Amino acid sequence: MLQLNGNWDNYGKFRDFEVNVIVVDENASYSILISTIAEQLSIDTSEKIIEIKYMVNDNCPPMEIRNDMGVHVYMETKKENKNLGSYPLCISVRDFNIELTITNGNTSAGSSGSLQLLDMPSSPAIEEYQSEIITESTQTAIEEGQVYQDKQTVAAAMKHFSVMHKFQFRVKRSSHRSYWLVCVGENCKWHFKAMSINDSTMFKIRSFNRQHTCSVMDEIFIQRKCTAAVVGSMVIPKYCDPKTIYTPKDIQIDMLSEHRVNLSYMQAWRAKEKVLQFLRGNPTDSYNKLPKYFYILEETYPGSVVKLKKTADECFLYAFVALCTSIIGWQHCRPVVVVDGAFLKSSYKGIMLTASPMDAVSKKCTILPLAYAVVDSENDAFWKWFFEQFKQAYGERPSMCVVSDRNESILKKGHLQLYELYFATTRSYTLDEFNERMSKIEEVDSRVKSYLYDIGYHRWSRVHAIVNRTWTMTSNIAESLNAATKDARELPIFDLLEYMRTLLECWTNEKLLKAKGTFTFLESKFNKELENNRTLSQKLRGRASTYHIHTVLDGVKWYIVCLENKKCSCGQFQLEELLCAHALAALRHMNETYKNYCSPYYTRESLLRTYKIPVNSLPDESKWNVP
Repeated sequence: MLQLNGNWDNYGKFRDFEVNVIVVDENASYSILISTIAEQLSIDTSEKIIEIKYMVNDNCPPMEIRNDMGVHVYMETKKENKNLGSYPLCISVRDFNIELTITNGNTSAGSSGSLQLLDMPSSPAIEEYQSEIITESTQTAIEEGQVYQDKQTVAAAMKHFSVMHKFQFRVKRSSHRSYWLVCVGENCKWHFKAMSINDSTMFKIRSFNRQHTCSVMDEIFIQRKCTAAVVGSMVIPKYCDPKTIYTPKDIQIDMLSEHRVNLSYMQAWRAKEKVLQFLRGNPTDSYNKLPKYFYILEETYPGSVVKLKKTADECFLYAFVALCTSIIGWQHCRPVVVVDGAFLKSSYKGIMLTASPMDAVSKKCTILPLAYAVVDSENDAFWKWFFEQFKQAYGERPSMCVVSDRNESILKKGHLQLYELYFATTRSYTLDEFNERMSKIEEVDSRVKSYLYDIGYHRWSRVHAIVNRTWTMTSNIAESLNAATKDARELPIFDLLEYMRTLLECWTNEKLLKAKGTFTFLESKFNKELENNRTLSQKLRGRASTYHIHTVLDGVKWYIVCLENKKCSCGQFQLEELLCAHALAALRHMNETYKNYCSPYYTRESLLRTYKIPVNSLPDESKWNVP
């Protein structure tokens, strides 16, 4: 599928495009792909330049196809998902740059006042070239006249080229000024010559005869030339997304089926390590980037709280990030914060801590990361430091509650009856309900009741809680965030922190769009809950005792509703801060709207305010201006 006549936005998304389709053989070259697109779209390639890009995933910038290798990588990626709409090619068309070239020659100035051009003697020390400087070692469309950034890039590109085309060469001459290759076949005319440009580091291909007059197949050479660096360069796209699972065994299978190269497991493992080192860099260097990274965070997001703590000998201890967008948005969330930690799996071990609240869509654990930190180990000192930074960023709010589950679970899912009984008990609305369910737990296992009593009912029971926790009775929010970052926790610390920032950027944008697409007073989940209660209330009868106090008959039980205090004897109204069926039945006798009796944290307006400030993208690392 082709997407054309669109534009790239600041988030790396191709917008406002038209759609077309083409059919291309999977072994097509770059020139064939260009000509096919040009023919389908009626583009004159003598006047226009066609740029082709595609998105691998939301976490990577667009990849551009510039040569045969680019086409090959795209075709391999496309094999993973052959649906028509997957990995569409985003087509941009621009005019050739018009360059004025002045050649040596005499032009006399006539009466018209035309400008006289003087002969400039050509200098052997200066050579003009208009070729694009190639920096990628995966370049496979190799032609005379191409300019490479250095000799190492030329040599790597030729190794890659020889593996792809399955032939053997030998180095005839190599120095800081020249790189000359010939075929190993006796009397074969194939040769390649590249020379330094005016003794600079750049190399230009002077001569390239690609026609072999020998048998080019050489399986031994193919095996020998498939170094970890060469194989790694061929599988880079597989590792752009941290969530991708692509094992050394997968590399072995693909190299054998696609290139007839039989790698050992160790060779494939080294290739994977080369790719990861190329994409992620050295773990030690990653720590060294943090001071610059934190400076850019503070410059890009004024009002953020970012802290980096080291030992006296400059060894890393803690890193903490709370972006201003979350700090502002949290004012519109219920002050219930879930904290948790998860082990890092990179070369340097540690723990990542997170703090997340309940927003207006969080009845099912929608996540807004308030703060995230990386510490070297888990102990009382690091928890104290984490909460000190959190308090500095967010301060304190009335009825604030912190939920944590850093120890083993109270109950295991293996005992299903106890598991279900326990969570039913945590959600009890009244003391009578709670005591009844605790008696059932005691019947199953009396030790569990004793354990729950010893740790304190207020720590896990909604009806005993010191502050109102509504639906936040477990640390599922934090556990969901840990699951979302499972693969990212294998990254070096710089990449991990940046992954968290981009995750927050994406989620903030998604939730803002969701809020804008909500047209009810309450967010959709709470609106649905209210409608369910409204349906139940249709079967209930009530009478007014006073203006605010009503008695409602539900079956054979009477419930007392106080609308002024937003309470019901069933317990649901005050604990969930949403009108229960009894309260809705009482409200029918009042000339008031339900909007006055729901928590403001559940409203569409609250959701809009939570995510109204976007998490803007950071500038490219090459453009960081750090004093």
